[in-house]
Amino acid sequence: MLNDIIKKTRMYSGITQAKMSKNLNISETKYNRKENRINKFERHEVTKIAKILNMSENILMKYWMADKLYELMKTDRELVKNALEIVEYHFDNYETCVEMPSKNSSYSSLEERMKHRKKK
Repeated sequence: MLNDIIKKTRMYSGITQAKMSKNLNISETKYNRKENRINKFERHEVTKIAKILNMSENILMKYWMADKLYELMKTDRELVKNALEIVEYHFDNYETCVEMPSKNSSYSSLEERMKHRKKK
């Protein structure tokens, strides 16, 4: 998905693979392999690409993340589905869900951690 967006936008903008590779500080061959899905774009490259193509970094990052999830689905679809359900369930309460107690205190339940957090 991400590769198609980058490739089409790059071509529409008239930017060559040579220019993209130079701006990303990688070889043209390496860039070509990434654009053609042989290798994967790294997060910092997606950020640079958004700037080069004058695109929303947020949109490209969403597709970058979606591609990562899609890759995981190829090996264990059910596990990814279950993980996404957990993320969705805890999405609005992420901080309280993962907050670790300080070294000097311990909480026996999520409710105690939430009460402590509200006091701060």
